[in-house]
Amino acid sequence: MQNNIETGAELLEVWDWENGLPTGEPVARDMAHREGVPHEAVHLWIVRSRGNQSEILFQQRAPHKENYPDCLDITVGGHVPYGFGGNKVSKEAREEIGITPAEKDLADLGWFRYEEKNNGLFQREFQHIFLLRDGRELDRYRFRDGEVTGIFAVRIDDLKKIMAGNILIEISGYNGRDAVRKSVSRRDFHPQLLHPSMSVYMRVILKAAEELAATGRVETRMPDL
Repeated sequence: MQNNIETGAELLEVWDWENGLPTGEPVARDMAHREGVPHEAVHLWIVRSRGNQSEILFQQRAPHKENYPDCLDITVGGHVPYGFGGNKVSKEAREEIGITPAEKDLADLGWFRYEEKNNGLFQREFQHIFLLRDGRELDRYRFRDGEVTGIFAVRIDDLKKIMAGNILIEISGYNGRDAVRKSVSRRDFHPQLLHPSMSVYMRVILKAAEELAATGRVETRMPDL
């Protein structure tokens, strides 16, 4: 693949969309998102239990984000830089929410092939997805990189309801200063999470999260690429 890469540009590694393998070639992040060049991303979903309720944590995206500002999104997510050889999940978790999970504590759900075309954005990603069971209180998370402004716990039962229809649910969270509660509907979530193209992804996340919360183990995985 030939592309002109400006000095200082953030680089990702090109992946082959057909066989789901890295090519070893670099691409600038802005070009990848503009032209649909496939690349790798990581997702971490945090699960916790409160009484007989299981919850999934969502980050709140900062208001200055170019795409989907203020939306509730995956607990932790990020791209894998070109040539990066470390634990990208732990690195992103440390930067976004102030924790550094050990690799042994991560439940690997496999990969999801993701495509999005929307208002000049063309994303093709191979998303490597992990779960983590973490029972700490929400006010123990720290938002260090300016990309996240809060973290919210959503009961899995409520999340299933909001995925099925546009209802109001109550969620609790922490904004870096105070504990907060608020009512949210579908429009408060990252729209792609509730899009039909992500229905398989979200079904796997919910089932695996319930398994992890109940047993500490996960049998459910993403379908093969």
